[in-house]
Formats: sequence, structure tokens, C-alpha cells
Amino acid sequence: MRLNYLALALVMVLGSCHTTKNTGKKKDIDLAPVEINVSRENPYRASATKDFDLIHTRLEVSFDYEKQHLKGNATLTLKPHFYTQSSVVLDAKQFDLHEVSVLNADNTKTQAEFDYDSVQLNITLPKSYKRGEELKVYIAYTAKPEERQHGGSDAIQSDKGLYFINPLGKDSSKPTQIWTQGETESSSCWFPTIDKPNQKTTQEIYITRDKKYVSLSNGVLLSSKENADGTVTDYWRMSLPHAPYLVMITVGDFAIYKDRWRDLEVNYYTEHSHAPYAKQIFGNTPEMMEFFSQKLGVDYPWAKYSQIIVRDYVSGAMENTSATLHGEFLQRNNRELIDETYEDIISHELFHQWFGDLITCESWSNLPLNESFATYGEYLWNEYKYGRDYADYKQFDQYYEYLSEAQNGKNVDLTRFYYADKEDMFDSHSYAKGGLLLHYLRHIVGDEAFFKSLETYLKKNSFKTAEVHDLRLAFEEITGKDLNWFFNQWFFAKGHPVLDVTYSQTADSVKVEIVQKHNAEENLVYQLPLQVKVYYETNTRSYDVVLSKPKQVFSFKSEGTPLLTDIDPLRVVLCEKAENKTPAQYIYQLKNGSYKAQAEALEQLTELQKENVNAKLAIIEALGASFFEIRVSAIDALQMPKENNESILTTLETLAKADAKSAVRAKATEKLSKQPQSSKYTALFEAGLNDSSYAVVAASLKALAKADSKKAMQYAKPYENEKNTSLVGAVADVYSREGEQDKQVFFEEKLPIANGINKYYLFYYYSNFLTRMDKSTVLTGIKTIEREGLNGNEWYLQAARGALKQYVKTVEDRKKLAQSNLSKEDGQTAKLTIQEQIADYESGIAAAKDALQKLNAKE
Repeated sequence: MRLNYLALALVMVLGSCHTTKNTGKKKDIDLAPVEINVSRENPYRASATKDFDLIHTRLEVSFDYEKQHLKGNATLTLKPHFYTQSSVVLDAKQFDLHEVSVLNADNTKTQAEFDYDSVQLNITLPKSYKRGEELKVYIAYTAKPEERQHGGSDAIQSDKGLYFINPLGKDSSKPTQIWTQGETESSSCWFPTIDKPNQKTTQEIYITRDKKYVSLSNGVLLSSKENADGTVTDYWRMSLPHAPYLVMITVGDFAIYKDRWRDLEVNYYTEHSHAPYAKQIFGNTPEMMEFFSQKLGVDYPWAKYSQIIVRDYVSGAMENTSATLHGEFLQRNNRELIDETYEDIISHELFHQWFGDLITCESWSNLPLNESFATYGEYLWNEYKYGRDYADYKQFDQYYEYLSEAQNGKNVDLTRFYYADKEDMFDSHSYAKGGLLLHYLRHIVGDEAFFKSLETYLKKNSFKTAEVHDLRLAFEEITGKDLNWFFNQWFFAKGHPVLDVTYSQTADSVKVEIVQKHNAEENLVYQLPLQVKVYYETNTRSYDVVLSKPKQVFSFKSEGTPLLTDIDPLRVVLCEKAENKTPAQYIYQLKNGSYKAQAEALEQLTELQKENVNAKLAIIEALGASFFEIRVSAIDALQMPKENNESILTTLETLAKADAKSAVRAKATEKLSKQPQSSKYTALFEAGLNDSSYAVVAASLKALAKADSKKAMQYAKPYENEKNTSLVGAVADVYSREGEQDKQVFFEEKLPIANGINKYYLFYYYSNFLTRMDKSTVLTGIKTIEREGLNGNEWYLQAARGALKQYVKTVEDRKKLAQSNLSKEDGQTAKLTIQEQIADYESGIAAAKDALQKLNAKE
């Protein structure tokens, strides 16, 4: 599963790291902080006991759209795992049970006695079953997901398992769809099963649907039969075993683009409006399949691979075996694909087909075996397809995702057996930290050994479940090395090294002193293989060392005066560090280091440029860096000199007009908009509105609002009905600053239908807009913000709270100013006007505080 991209974006925007990173995020509005609490008193989470092995699942399902029910007949084939059993317990959440029987050898049924508490079905068997004996249980039922009390988490917003989207077609803006979400243990909301990750089952599913729709499930579609009532029954068969949480069905009106990889069908399901872009969205999938198959030494293992985009999905994406499901944010047109392809999500879910589907974590405590690998799959694809700089750039974001989480209250073991809820495992530790550690392990053992170890791990554990020690044993078998030290300090412990690095040199030697400063009270000392690289005028020298003491000095023979000495030049060690480098050394690092080293140097030079002219010149030079993200970061970092800045402004104009990367054009446009005389660039901003990139258009519209607000209002209006989130956000930004009362319609229409981070920001834009409005407009807007916060997930609840707090603070300040003006005013008419204004302020403040009370009351 790919984490909810809203959650990840907000961690990056809201987290406060000790290490500073220029993210390029605009911070015109104050956002509410995200609070993460980790209980220290959680129970031990053992792997589920296996009384029975689930062998095969046969389902027949149809749907009642009006009631949002699933009518099902399930036949489960099971065998006792080892001990003789006289009863079987199945997970079955909020079902009406119509029949529970045991199938006899001649396929006749014997009704069974059972107990059912709406969560688990305990069936008393007519006899005792010994190891190896086959048991078949038949259950006729109705699943009622809307009628059960369901929860959710930041990662997976709902756990009701089966979702009817616009079931009666009343919402003209949405198609009618049905889809499922099984992870973590929600498949049992729509069919009876043993809903644990350490089970594996083959399956057959008969899906009866309206003939105007199509269906998708795991495995292969073997037949479609037209029924007398006008419906169609599709027969899907999955011949290879996989975990119950990976079972999926989807029904709806989808266009299907048919692709191929070798002899397998590869299909892309989109809404018909986006059918022309399906190939552009998913087109690299066959190449990914070939690359991963070759790299891992294990071919893609399933009978087909389909990807489908659905509405109102409760997370980012889900790696259902052979049938990945994506949220609607992936449904993009050609212009949107210029700015963001979300290809990391596509590669993440595909890599899961090996890590998570072929081999599944035996318990949620071992989730890194699924998610750390899928996250590292993103890196491998980016490295292969787009080069190491690009892969490092994306991975550096993951480093900050993890660091932000660790430094904001959630510092936990990677493989953790104590947690409050299994959903807690879906965090930046299991994803980002684990992916970073696999990258480090790859550099420790070397590429050949790393990928041979993965091949061994996959082949030994295919169609089985695994724990982290199985991975360790595979690496030890291939490398011949005891790797307990690595797994113990990284996979079974929390935290990361914090290093104090001092470089020094004499005529004869280069010295590096490293002090481990982390967790001194626990006397924790990491063993860290790392590289030291020394840069000379005409050559470089690299030395492999192992840091294994609290304080250690490494000495190397000098070959002249080093221009730079740098530990871990590729930044593969997960750590924080402080170094005594000079400005000149950071400048050299910016020009000559790997991407991560360059980005790190740029962070340091950002602060140094205030006092050091060479630091500023280096940042200016970085505007022409070969890698686009360094150009973006340099634009963001540059503090414009007040005088003699014409050449810099000319460079920024050129970047805004003609850089090959839309991210650079957008960032340069934003930078120019912040200049004291931004109005001189009005023509450039207007030209940017015709750019092929929505990101550039959005940046240009926001820039124009600062340069010429009247023009910005005119240009914003045609974009009111755009669906692109960047443009919606830009229009909202303009209207929040300049819009009159009639623009409330825009916010009232957009906020309820928005999603993702765009909706999060819309709460704030709307509240900013309301600070300038009359009483009636304010009361209507506050009610809408309150409603959307109460009806949304935790992120939207936080956004509503933060937006209303922002409103209260702004209006209270204006009220104080008005009261001050009132005390100075002599004219009666003017006094009455100010008094009415104060009364309106008080009314808005009271309404906002009342809404906040309701929002705060919701857990």
C-alpha cells in the first residue's frame, strides 16, 4: 500500500526537523501542527495462531445498490494446521447469516451450529478434523458495510472493506462504482475468511453485475455469462495463493486500455474521460515489470497485471494481487502529467507484487518486509530510468519524511511488536526509514550480493509468509557474513545515529574525528560501515572505514592540500550530523558532490550567504546547475541583494520563461513575484498563463495577484471550473486576497468536492476570504468549514480547526484596531459604522468559536 499522499505531504509541510530543508512550499498561511502520540504501554503483538490453513475461497457475489449490501455465497476450503480441531472461527463483520453448513464428501450439506457476535463466526463442526483432512464450509450471507461501526487511520481512512460510490447515481459529478479495500483486516467486511496476513488462499469469484459495467478481480477472467434478468456474471479465478487482505473486486463503468508484457495481459482501467491518457499514465508499466523481473532474478509471478483508478479511495493505492487499485489523483491529463506523473506510486505498487504479495509479512509487526521494499522499489526504478541524481532527490524527501516523524514524537522500532493498533505500523518508519536502510544495506554488501540475496529470499519464501529474520538469513547465506549486528541496530531498534564530525589536516595526514552523540544515556553505539572521500586539486581518494566506537579518529596519508574531506559522500548512512566544514568547502561540495551532498551544502550556504559573499555567489551559480532540483532549491535559497541585482533578475526571467523543467519555471516565477517591483514582470506573468504546465499557470496567476490584483481577478475567473488542483488552489489564493462577496460561491462549490492536500489548503483560503466579508457571508462560510471538518477524515478535521483559529486570530486583531479607532472618532456617523463593524466581528468570532468547540469535541 502507498500511504495516503495527503498524509505524507502534510508531514513534509508541517513537520519541524532539526535539519533544515528547503522544500519550496509556500507558507503564506499558518497551518495547524500535526500531533503524533505513541503509547508506551501497548501489548505484545504476536503472529496470529494458525488453527486452520485457509486453502481455497469460492465466492458468488451480487449487489443491492439501494441498501449498499452485498449478497454472497462463500465456500471455504480449510485444513487443520497441526492439531485436531472440532470448531473453526472465521472473521465475518456485520453480516446477516442465512445459512451455515459443512459440505460432505458427496457435496450434500449438513447444517452447523454456530455462535456469531457480528465480528467472528464460531462454527461447531459435526466431527473432529485431523491434520491433512479437508473441511469445506458453506455460508450464505449478506454483508452490510454501511451498517457496521467502522474506524480508520491516517494511512487508511476507513476500514469498512466494501465501498459503494454514488450507488444511486444522484451525484452527477461522480460515476457509480463498487470497490474493496482489504488491508489491514477488512476483507472480512464483505466475505467470511480468516482475515490474517499469515494465511494464503487461492480463489474463485463469480461477480454478478449490471451489463453496462465491467468488473475486475485478482487472477484471470475466464468467462462472462449473460443472465435471464439482463445481468452478467463474470468468473474470475486466482490459481496461486495469496493473503486474504489482497482479495479485491471492483465494478463500474471503466474504459480498459490493453497493453502487454511478454505474453501476459497488462490492463489500465480509467474513467472514459481519461481513456485517451491511460497509456501516458501507466505506459511505463511493462518496462517496469521487465526491469524488476531481471533485477530480482524472479519473473513477475502472476497471471496478469491490471491497474484501476477509482473515486473516493481511502488511501493512496493498494497492491491487490495482480490488480492494483489507485486513488483518483492518478487520473491525469497530458498537461497534468508534465508536473507530476505519480510514477513512484506505480512502481511502489508493482514492486509489492513480489514483496507483500508473493511473500507476505507474517504479522503486521513485520510490515517493513512489505512496505520498506515497495518504497525501495521506487528508488530502483528511478535510478534505472532517470539516473541516480533523480533517485537520490526523491529518496532525500523520504529521509525528511522519516526524520520529521521521528523528531515529532514518534520514535519507535522499525520492526515493532508493541503497538496500540495495527494501523500504527503504516508510518514513515515502515516506509521511508526501511527503504533508506535497504539502500544502506545494498552499499554495505555490494550490488551483486544484495540482489542475489533478494533472489534467494524470494525463491525460498514464494507463496509463503515471512518475518524479518528470514530476510537476514537470506543475506547471510549469500554473503557468508553474520548480519545480526545490522538487523539488531536497525530493524529491531529505534532511532538513528547523531554524529559530530571534525575534519583536520597536517602536512602529512588527513584526520576525521567522529563522535556518536545520540542516546548517550542508553550507551548505544552504532556499527557504521562508511566511506571517507578526500578531494584534491586533480584527483580524489576514497577510504572504507567502520565506525564502531563512541569516539573514533581515522587518519589517512595526505597527497597535498585537500579541497574537501567528506564522510559518506553518497549519503547512504541514515543519520544526522554536524560538521566543521568551512564556507569554501561547502561551496566545493555544492559544485562537486552527489545530489544529496549538493543539497546538503546548499542548505548550509543558505544561512552563510548573509555574511559570506562567496556563499551567495555559489548559490547564484547553482541557478545554472545541470540537475533541475538543484536549480529549484537555489532559486528558493537565494536571498536577493538589494543593489546590483539586475543580472540575477535577468537569470530568473530566463528560467521563468525557458527552463526545460516546469518546476523551475514555476519557482522562478514565484521568486520574481516577491520582488519589490514585481509589477514590472506583469507581462511575463501574463505570458506564463499560457504555459503548457498547470504548475506554471498557477504560479503565474498567484504572481499576477501581487503585481496587478485587478488583472489577476480577471484572469482567475475562466479557471473557476478547472479541475486541476494547482489551478483551483491558485484561484482560491487570489480570491482569498482580492475576491468580493460574490466569490463565496466558488468556495462553497469547491470545498465539499475537493480532496487531498488541495482540500486541506482550501479550508485556509476560505477562512482568509471570510476575514474580509460581511456577517451573512461569514456565518455561511463558517458553517461550511465546520460541516466539512466534521464529515471529513482527521486531516480535514485538523484543517478546519486550524482555519477557524486563523480566522479568530485575524478578526480579533481587526476588532482591537476598530475599537482603538472608535475611541479616537468624533463623528457620530463614523462611530456608528465602526460599531456595526465591531458587532459583525464579534458575531463572526462567536460563530467560529462555537464551530471550534464542536470540531474539538470530535475525536
